[in-house]
Amino acid sequence: MEIAVEGIRVSPSHWQNVRKLPKAALPRLTDAQKTVAQKMGISEEDYARSAMAGEETQQNLLAKTEKFARLLEERIKAHDARAKVSRVALITIEHRFEVVAVVNGAKLSLRIDESLVDDLFESGSAEAEKSLDRVIEMGIGQRVA
Repeated sequence: MEIAVEGIRVSPSHWQNVRKLPKAALPRLTDAQKTVAQKMGISEEDYARSAMAGEETQQNLLAKTEKFARLLEERIKAHDARAKVSRVALITIEHRFEVVAVVNGAKLSLRIDESLVDDLFESGSAEAEKSLDRVIEMGIGQRVA
């Protein structure tokens, strides 16, 4: 199964954490990164902090996407034991997951709001669980060959 995070996002908490780091703890920039920082009119230090915060956020988003993919595959297999999720991608700018699966030999495409997944993982929301199942059921009913 392919797991992806498309786009970049920096969480405020990661940004705050890297702002507290001493300059010596920051990663060294490549010549290309230095050029980009200069073109953007920001200091190399701020660029390095931003890159570091972005990397931490991306790792968290990838872990969330992997966790969601495992849950989603279980839910879809409950409808058809032969079902297979082939791709789960978090589209960061749109705050949604795009899912591709094969159910009963037919391709299934789903779009699921990231906020729904956050509600499910962060609070164990029964309503979020029902909503996810409803999205899956609706998607299975609208498969494309």
